[in-house]
Order: sequence, then structure tokens, then C-alpha cells
Amino acid sequence: MGCVNSRSVEVYQRKFKLVIVGLEGSGKTSIFEYIRQGKFVQTKPTVGVNVDFSHPEFMIFDVGGKVPSLWSNYYENTDGLIFIIDSSNKEQLYQVKEQFVKLNKDLEYLNVVILIMFTKQDKIHLDNQVLIQECGVFGYLEQDTIFQMCSAKTGDGVQEGIQKLINLIKKQQKPNIPLNPIKQHQKKIAV
Repeated sequence: MGCVNSRSVEVYQRKFKLVIVGLEGSGKTSIFEYIRQGKFVQTKPTVGVNVDFSHPEFMIFDVGGKVPSLWSNYYENTDGLIFIIDSSNKEQLYQVKEQFVKLNKDLEYLNVVILIMFTKQDKIHLDNQVLIQECGVFGYLEQDTIFQMCSAKTGDGVQEGIQKLINLIKKQQKPNIPLNPIKQHQKKIAV
């Protein structure tokens, strides 16, 4: 008399796209490898880009710092931008201002959360308010911004910063989008 037909459909949300940028020698690849492997790995300067798709929530791009004008090629569909600053290099702190001006222009119409990671805190521990003032970030960025002190060598602050970034990205996403694959059942009933 009756028939029930059930079909399962899996719904996936896309992974968040995170892009790591920063001036040459700031520690981008060391942070990338710490995120990827959970430990410090001795690295060489990146020529081009390193990519990792293995994390369940995000894919991450580590863009070489030698040619900052190429960074914007990776911003399309980016959810989070991780800007690495070497806190032990005073000269680099002043060069960062120039990049923030360009970055703000490049991201003007994109909904991107920015995580600024002050690396190499194992070498020199400075107050983040001092670093923020020295690199002038408040005067240049209009996007939601998170600041994190960290060290790729010890791991201090790395995962904490990434988690803050992911949490803020999730808050900005549309509600009712599942974060993990779920099964939705469609039932067809014929009587």
C-alpha cells in the first residue's frame, strides 16, 4: 500500500582559505610548518608559494616575501590573511607600514579577517602595544584585525592565534551552514 524511499545527501562547507604574507625573513614558512606539523622545522626561504590542504577546516598558502607585489594574486576568495612581522627586526617594523597601506587598498572590497603575528618572541619579548605602535597598524588597516605574539621555535601563541582567526571567520560566515559533513535525509512517501 505504501512505499518509503530514503536517500542520503552529504552537504559540505568549503574550507576556509588562509594566506600567509610578510616581509622576507619574517618567519612565514616557520609558522606555516608549525601549523602544518605542530612542531618547529628548520626552513629555507620560500620561492613562490607553499600550500597545505590537510587541515579539516582550512587550506593555507605561504606566499614568499621577496616580491610583495605578487601577494595580491592570492587574495581572491581568502577568508583570513596572516601577516607575519619579525618582532626582533626593528628595521622591518618600519617597512611594514608601507605594506599595510598597500594591503588595505588590495583588501578594500574583500571580507577578510587579518591576523597579525609578531614572531620570534623567543629572541626578544616586547609588549604587543609597543610593536603595534611601532609598525603603525592602527592607522592603516580597516579590516577586523587580531594581534598575536608568537614563536615558531617554541610554538607559543601559534595555535592560539590561528584559533582566534578561525573563530572570527566563523562569526562572519552566514548562519545555518554546517561546518562538518552532515547527512540530510530526504524522504519520499507514496501512499
